[in-house]
Amino acid sequence: MSRISQLYDLQQIDSAIDSRAARLRQIEEQMADSPQLLSARAANQQAQDRLAQEQARLRQASRQVEETSARIRTQEKRLYDGSIKNPKELAQIQEEVWHLKARLKEQEDRVIEAMLAVEEAEAAARARQEELDLVAREWQQFTDGLLEEKDKLLEQTRALQVKRQRAMAGVPWADLQAYERLRRSKGGVAVAAVRDGVCGGCHVSVAVGIVRQARSGDSFVLCPSCGRILYPVGEVKYTEFDHSLDNINR
Repeated sequence: MSRISQLYDLQQIDSAIDSRAARLRQIEEQMADSPQLLSARAANQQAQDRLAQEQARLRQASRQVEETSARIRTQEKRLYDGSIKNPKELAQIQEEVWHLKARLKEQEDRVIEAMLAVEEAEAAARARQEELDLVAREWQQFTDGLLEEKDKLLEQTRALQVKRQRAMAGVPWADLQAYERLRRSKGGVAVAAVRDGVCGGCHVSVAVGIVRQARSGDSFVLCPSCGRILYPVGEVKYTEFDHSLDNINR
């Protein structure tokens, strides 16, 4: 295997690792709560808050009715039990009872209004809860799929790391250092395949003479446009590494 072939195989492994690492980062971002789920939660919380407010208003209105009714019963008892003899005081109590009954009618109307408001709020809360449950189920299914994909990617990455160690063992130290420097400066791609006279790194045509020189494999030939090591693949056979990489991708 030529020096460039060794680095090309290493580049293939590194590119496969990089692509999986990028997808893993994307999965981590996607695992955060979706805008739809956050919106459904907010709508549900708003509906629950409104229901709690309407229920509190109903409780307050009902309490006022109970208090007014109790006052009416007390004053009517005083009117009719003969404990009060003073006509003026009896008249005052009778007038108070009349006012209390008028107030009670208003309070009972408010109770009915509050009950209707609670029913409406309960219906809205149920609807928002159903929407939230639906969105949450869909999100759970989505995240379950992401977790399954994540596990698969991690397994593939571990297998690729093992292959990388094996591939590195056969690369001369100086070549490996040059490769790593180019990887850092060229966005992770140090060795670019040349297909049909076009550099796979920058997608610029490469002169035939340069491609022929690179095909000899005697020394590293850099792309005049992007500075990556060129590796002509037009006549390269399907290698054992390609087979193993396909198996990982399945």
